[in-house]
Amino acid sequence: MAHVNAAPADTNTSVYRCGSCRDHYESEDAGPGLCPLCNPAEQARDHMLRLLIAEQNDAFRQVLGFAALWRGQHLKGRTVATPGFRAIPERTQAALMNAVINYTDWTEDNDPYEDHSFGRVEAHGVAIFWKIDLYDT
Repeated sequence: MAHVNAAPADTNTSVYRCGSCRDHYESEDAGPGLCPLCNPAEQARDHMLRLLIAEQNDAFRQVLGFAALWRGQHLKGRTVATPGFRAIPERTQAALMNAVINYTDWTEDNDPYEDHSFGRVEAHGVAIFWKIDLYDT
């Protein structure tokens, strides 16, 4: 977020102050009156994008990346495990991976961006966090 007295990052960017929410924002193309925080069209677009990302993350997570398909497209990616995870007994690793695959405990607290990219699971008294990082190629 830009401050009123902050200079834009480049000469094509302008700083605007929203008349509704009074927040400041930088934009190259939005212009005044198109605040990304309170513009309904922008909010709807962002919400739809988060839902699409959540679908892709779910498709990837549910197969741990192996031949992941989303809407008929193969999802590129790989699954990695930390040395700490690999040090856990195999039986517990399998139970934890199964918990990740079947994870559905999404709440506003653990999924604030609604993109299903992070979670915590527990099995056999061991808790782990998992994370999906999405990169636009």
